[in-house]
Amino acid sequence: MAPAEIEIDEEEFKKVFKKPLIKYSDMKTEMGNEVVEICTMALDKFQSNSDYENAAVFIKNALDKKFEPTWQVGVGEGFGFDISCTRENVIHLYYGKVGVLCYKS
Repeated sequence: MAPAEIEIDEEEFKKVFKKPLIKYSDMKTEMGNEVVEICTMALDKFQSNSDYENAAVFIKNALDKKFEPTWQVGVGEGFGFDISCTRENVIHLYYGKVGVLCYKS
C-alpha cells in the first residue's frame, strides 16, 4: 500500500520554513534564544538579495556587543564545518534554506 500524498499549500509551506530549525546547540536556553532572534532578524533583513556576507557581519557584531568578543559566524546555503570552540558557545541552525553557524573562539 502506497503512502498517501499530503498536499500543503504554499502559504503553509512558507510558515513552516520561516521558523528557525536548530540542528545543534550547547548554549544555555536564554542565550540560545537571543542568538536565534539575532540570526532571524539578520536573515530577514539581508536574505531577500542573498547578501549572506552582510548578514554574517551583522550577526557577528551583534554577538560581540551582547556576549563579548570573539564570535565567528558562517552564513550560507551549503557548507560543512569542523571547529574548535569554547564550551556552551556554539549553535548551528537553518532558517529556510540558509544555514547559520555561530561560535565563540
